[in-house]
Amino acid sequence: MPTSDPSKPPGERRASAGIHAALFFATFAFASLSVEGKLAMSPPHDVSPAALAMARFLGGAVVFAGAHLSLRTPRVARPADALHLAVLAFFGVVCNQALFLVGLRITSAVSATLLIAMIPVFTAAIAALTGREPLSRRAGAGTAVALFGAAMLTGFAVPRLGDSFALVYALSTAVYVIYAKSALQRLGTVTVMAWVFGWGTLMFAPIGGAALVHEAPSWSLPAALLVAFCVLVPTVMAYAVNAWVLRRASPTLVAIYVFLRPPLAALLAWIQLGEAVSARTAAAGFVLLAGVTIVATAPSPPAAAQPAPPPPPDGGALAPSTGLPLLAANGGAPSPQPARGGSIKA
Repeated sequence: MPTSDPSKPPGERRASAGIHAALFFATFAFASLSVEGKLAMSPPHDVSPAALAMARFLGGAVVFAGAHLSLRTPRVARPADALHLAVLAFFGVVCNQALFLVGLRITSAVSATLLIAMIPVFTAAIAALTGREPLSRRAGAGTAVALFGAAMLTGFAVPRLGDSFALVYALSTAVYVIYAKSALQRLGTVTVMAWVFGWGTLMFAPIGGAALVHEAPSWSLPAALLVAFCVLVPTVMAYAVNAWVLRRASPTLVAIYVFLRPPLAALLAWIQLGEAVSARTAAAGFVLLAGVTIVATAPSPPAAAQPAPPPPPDGGALAPSTGLPLLAANGGAPSPQPARGGSIKA
């Protein structure tokens, strides 16, 4: 039985199939970072989190700076804007990238992927605490459910160090989501991404630059290939494909694929790392993602003339009603999505 609408022209039916293929690739690419990154940082490769983060920063900076210059997107002229972008770089790139990779090195790939799903929950909580948006009853209930799922995942105890880093990563990304809105509206996505990656590279260079220069010459070929994969696939290629998809697919469709990331990460971790998913982890993941879904699909409180929300970090999907990111992807800088004032052309 055909799945496409026969009333649509062939080109549109082909585009629909292309969108599904692109969504699956982007989802798989983002999920792969948890596993390939952990492989790169584990024996016998032993790439440090600092060197791996620096490689991703440089890759992102080169791509987005090139897009910024070639597309002639809005320039940053005011010192206040440059300072604002530097703060965003700290929370949206430097802090979360380093924390995610450090946490990933000492926790399981599945736990890291599940805990970063807390981003929309933290975003809703920060928005409520800062008075930017009231927390509806449904969002409050979803927050409680998600926190219970996170507690299940950590065994109702103080989170292990790796899990704590993953949670702080999610919190720092939520701060970025809240405070990136005005810059994205004024300058557009490409300009903001170029500056955020550029600032992030400069900020992290004293730590990551030295680590990259010191370690790279001694990497084995498999280690170098893993680093190259982490730069090209879950960073450059995934962001580019995600930007193309998000201009064409509905938020609901994107959300469905976003929630495939934890199962895909679990499958890759089982195949490549031998990480078995325990019954407790599976149950905790179900509860946590159920809470995230409740928060992300909660209706927005009525407000007059709300500006458009910023694109979420790491390829996350915006919820249809709230504008909160449904899920962010695995420790990277913000995903290049179209915004007022600039866009990436496919």
